[in-house]
Amino acid sequence: MKTLHIVRHAKSSWDLPGISDFDRPLLEKGILNSYTMAQRLHDKYGKADLIVTSPANRALHTAIIFARVLKLYLDKIQIEESLYECETSSVIDIIEGVSSEVNNLIIVGHNPTFTNFANLYLPDYVDNIPTSGIVNLRFDTRKWNIIDIAPIFSEIDFPKKE
Repeated sequence: MKTLHIVRHAKSSWDLPGISDFDRPLLEKGILNSYTMAQRLHDKYGKADLIVTSPANRALHTAIIFARVLKLYLDKIQIEESLYECETSSVIDIIEGVSSEVNNLIIVGHNPTFTNFANLYLPDYVDNIPTSGIVNLRFDTRKWNIIDIAPIFSEIDFPKKE
């Protein structure tokens, strides 16, 4: 059994002139929402084995917050350059490359790619995964390179869903 948590980075700032898209920081609201969502994930699914994240500041900061709440050491965060400005096929390639020893995987990245990727598996189409939103998928498989099957469970959670 493999569980995949697709996490869209938290809300970030557009208010800093001269800062590149890659370096945009999280807003205070984004930081607070990340802590809330990480705790919800922990309460429902327990500890993750690995977090794979985009290297962009807002995604990496979100991943670190999740690691802190889930009590994961920083060596359990893998920075994947190709998660920044990628297509769904790149997300699939990254996941398929994860060790079969990892059963509970979190990936942190960006829209529109993450919404498009999640819609490959969700039974009902979603227009947008909100910032700090999480799509949880469970697959009846022993290896990550076999996630082309339909998940046996799926749900979406986000800060305003209570």
